[in-house]
Amino acid sequence: MKSWSYRSKDGRPIGVRYAGINDAKILHDGFCDVVSEGQWLPTFISSATVPDWANWIQRASVGSEAILVAEVDSHYAGHLTLQPEEWMASRHVAKLGVIVIKDFRNLGVGRSLMTSAEDVALVKEYEKIVLSTFSDNDLALSLYQSLGYRAIGFRVRHFKMERGYVDEILMEKIIQAV
Repeated sequence: MKSWSYRSKDGRPIGVRYAGINDAKILHDGFCDVVSEGQWLPTFISSATVPDWANWIQRASVGSEAILVAEVDSHYAGHLTLQPEEWMASRHVAKLGVIVIKDFRNLGVGRSLMTSAEDVALVKEYEKIVLSTFSDNDLALSLYQSLGYRAIGFRVRHFKMERGYVDEILMEKIIQAV
């Protein structure tokens, strides 16, 4: 399977590749770590188990979904998911989710994952990618905008987090000309 190579802001290698079954535990643990921060994801606990992640990786390896893993110096740094919209008429649209674990933020890991995801999306015949983020996630908003994503909607008081209500910003990017 295809993989991608990038350089971090501090010069270290960033590798991005498709997730394999053996990645289930590290993806689960990484997701749980980011959830436990209580700041970046609209959930308070992770209900998925390691076997759930293994099943998801298996499904993604043969279908229209994709799960990518980023590593810095061969250490897990984050991952990204692409999933098709649920409606038949919008199967050309991929929903993107991305997390970068704390020790590897602001190095270019998210940019590397998202750049690779656009390649994957085109191969899987997606024409558009959609995502959402918290309105106070300035680092993510800056990244998404720099990659050509545009804000298309705003959900006021959409999430009730420990820090209070947080608005959600909906974003999209057309990746294939119609």
